[in-house]
Amino acid sequence: MQPRVSMVISCYNKVKYISDMLDSVVNQKWDNIEVILINDGSSDGTRDVISRYTAKLTFRGYEVIIFDQENQGVAAAVKNGLKLVTGEFVCIPDCDDLLHEEYVSSMVNALDQFPDVNCVVCDEVRNRWDIGYAPAVHISSYTIVSNENQKLLARYIMRKISTSVAVLMFRSVLIRKLDLIKNFITNLSQTQEDQIWIPILSSEKSIIHLHKPLYSYILRANSIVTSQIDIEQISQYAETRRLLSQNTLENCLDSFQKLEFYLFLLTVCKHSFVIRRISRNQQLESYKQNYVHKFVEAINEAHFLPCKLNEYVDEKVGFSVAFNAVSNYLTQYSPEKKDTLSTVRGTKGRLIAYGAGFVAKYTLEDFVKCNVVPNEIWDIKAQQGDHLFEIPLMRPDFDSLQRDDTVIIFLYGNQNVEYELRKTNANVFYFQDVLNDLSAECFVELVVKQ
Repeated sequence: MQPRVSMVISCYNKVKYISDMLDSVVNQKWDNIEVILINDGSSDGTRDVISRYTAKLTFRGYEVIIFDQENQGVAAAVKNGLKLVTGEFVCIPDCDDLLHEEYVSSMVNALDQFPDVNCVVCDEVRNRWDIGYAPAVHISSYTIVSNENQKLLARYIMRKISTSVAVLMFRSVLIRKLDLIKNFITNLSQTQEDQIWIPILSSEKSIIHLHKPLYSYILRANSIVTSQIDIEQISQYAETRRLLSQNTLENCLDSFQKLEFYLFLLTVCKHSFVIRRISRNQQLESYKQNYVHKFVEAINEAHFLPCKLNEYVDEKVGFSVAFNAVSNYLTQYSPEKKDTLSTVRGTKGRLIAYGAGFVAKYTLEDFVKCNVVPNEIWDIKAQQGDHLFEIPLMRPDFDSLQRDDTVIIFLYGNQNVEYELRKTNANVFYFQDVLNDLSAECFVELVVKQ
């Protein structure tokens, strides 16, 4: 008989979207699923949808548990859900996203192949789990990622791997082993992510990375992050997230020296988070230099780097380049040398940036500061006369690409776009490749020796 998988789904006021998620649960190619639905005090009809789907899920052969609570936030909901788990494996998808039909089966099969490993992660449909690294063209179905000396914990804090717990499946024995329920913090209830990931990455020696896009994360206009338009809201969210992570780390680590280092990383990332959000909104641009100053001050006062950062680093090379250099050094990441810059700067044809979304808004201006200036930007939403950083926006035209053209993809591992581009004769790079080369060029002292 198939082992049972417990799927904990927290639900709060998602009446427009939860049907699609539950349909994707019904369509799973796995027959033994315990669906634990935690209704977090919904008031928009979400609870009615859950009730209607109970029969459908039961008919599919699934065990269905519905737990109603007053609105307490997602952390309290996930905590209560974990208390109800009886399966051998656990996953925690969001109620307004979508699951590939092999989301459960592929991750269970991966864990079956490696009985000594307790966790597996899949890719999102548009993003890879290891978002700090440019995707490879050809890749095996899975990788056993070492977590010796908790190196993945530093990468997680520095956002070099995806923070979404929805792409994770773990053996339920970890709930007791790591005291997840006992240590779960609910008064800082914005997120469950760090309270799952930090204990796991503080404990487990390895993780299976399944190179399959099995989860579709749907970015909503009213999500916690996208709804933050006020600098005080953004700053408060960042500080609360830092404090939550700090409290979680203090429950996981018994080394003061390690704790001091990780708390430093949390402070650095708090400032980075605010700066990234500011980059989304031109109305907040006036606040950027203040937070860059806080970032530089935190770096220089901690003495974890072999050099000091210049206070005007954003004006000279751009914050994204500086942060990437600092992040690579602090996580001891040495990117593969691809000689990207010489190709990009030596392009005889057009230099094209693909994507005008958040990634481009955060990094492209800094590329221009470092003398990487695209001739045009391709974006599927581009309208005639649109510009970004004074560079014209155009609709993608793959057939127009020639051998002398170079394209930089300003997206996180979008496989469909990459596939279309690589069918052409143009040179194709991800922005991470260029960013790593720019970081090494501008911050020689921070290059990690292989």
